[in-house]
Formats: sequence, C-alpha cells, structure tokens
Amino acid sequence: MKVGDVFKTNTTGDCKVVSYLNSDNVTVEFINTGFITNVKGDNLIRGKVKDYLHPSVYGVGILGQRFNKLTCDREVYTIWRNMLKRCYSTIQHKSQPTYTDCSVSESFKNFEVFEKWCKVQTGFKQQGFQLDKDILIKGNNVYSEDTCCFVPKDINLLLVNRQLHRGETPVGVNYHKKRKQYRARCNKDGVNVHLGWFSSPDQAFQTYKQAKESYIKEVANKWKGQIDERVYEALMNYEVEITD
Repeated sequence: MKVGDVFKTNTTGDCKVVSYLNSDNVTVEFINTGFITNVKGDNLIRGKVKDYLHPSVYGVGILGQRFNKLTCDREVYTIWRNMLKRCYSTIQHKSQPTYTDCSVSESFKNFEVFEKWCKVQTGFKQQGFQLDKDILIKGNNVYSEDTCCFVPKDINLLLVNRQLHRGETPVGVNYHKKRKQYRARCNKDGVNVHLGWFSSPDQAFQTYKQAKESYIKEVANKWKGQIDERVYEALMNYEVEITD
C-alpha cells in the first residue's frame, strides 16, 4: 500500500491513498467528492470506508465532513432522516402520497447544516413539537431554512389538507343524501363540531370558514409566547379557502 493507490469501497465509490504512516494510519481522499478521512489499512482493503460527502441517505442526504455517529445529536438526526424519508422514499409515498411532490433544499440535504439550523429554532427539543414546512408559507412543498419551523402537534394537525379523503365537497362540508342537505363541521381538539345544515355547499363552507379561522386564532393565542413569532403571525392571518 502506497500513496496514489486507488481502492474501491463497498458503498461510496473509489478513494486513493494520499498519506501512509503505517497500517493503522492511512489517509485517503474520495475521488468523487474530495472527502478526506483517516482509516485502518485492513478496513481500506475490505472496502469498509465511508464517504460522508456522498449522498447516502435516501439517495440525497449528505452526512457532512465532520459527521460522527457517536457524538452527533441523535434527535436531530432522526428528524433529518425522517424529513428525507417523507420526500424521497418511494415506499413512504405509497402510504403518504401527499409527500410525493415534496422536496428538501440543497442546504438541508446536508445534516451538518440542518443540525446547526435546528439548534437556534424556537420550539426545538420542546416536548411534543414537530417540524413543519407549510405554516409560514401556505401550500409550500419544500423543506428549507426559510420555510420550516417547529410547532406543537395540535398546530401541526390544525391545517392538515385532507382533500384526498373528502370527495367533491369543499373543505369542512359533506353532503347528506337522506336529508339532501350540506352539513358543515369543524374539528376542534379532535372532535367534529356540528355547525349546521345548509341548502348549498357554498353556504356550508362559509360557516365552516368562519368557525375554522376563529378556532385557528384561538389555538394561536393558546401557544403565544411559546412558538416562533412568525408562526403566531401566520396563524392569526390564516385564511381558509374553498380549495384547501
């Protein structure tokens, strides 16, 4: 084994030896990414060397130059990996098809960048808080530094779009065949509250819209001071649309 020798790895491409002190101290550089690391000669021969700049997590996620699985924040890593899973796992898309068109920004694909961002966010590591991508920007499908925030679970579920499950009626409205009327209901704290019967879907929707927007403000005020100010403002200004 000498400087300049090229070795194949099992998962992340070829690397070449750039420094050799002894069999326990070999420095290699990955040809595709330029990632440099120290390894043992035996592991190098067996291909057990990892390139942490290679997109190895769901085909897009990069662990980063200084990644260490023993010292990294495991909670952050789990959040990051699950974010990538939602966007890039074909298996996940079968059970959660609403994530098919979602993606992650180039910077957020790097674990080290994501970890640094997490640690300065309001709500991070607060019990029950979850990563959200579309409260700050309604309808957003990209996870990024400018679009993501941490919110409590009840806020995260507050604005869930259930278009795939409700049929042709507007959000908050369903048609009752026997009564031949439209019913408006608003979910509050996990309970569907009956708002009334109406002769048209538009009338039912307008009643739902008023009740939903009022409830959103109620929840926002419940969490005021504990959530990101941007989240509070977004909720207070949130408008329910018939296309939601």
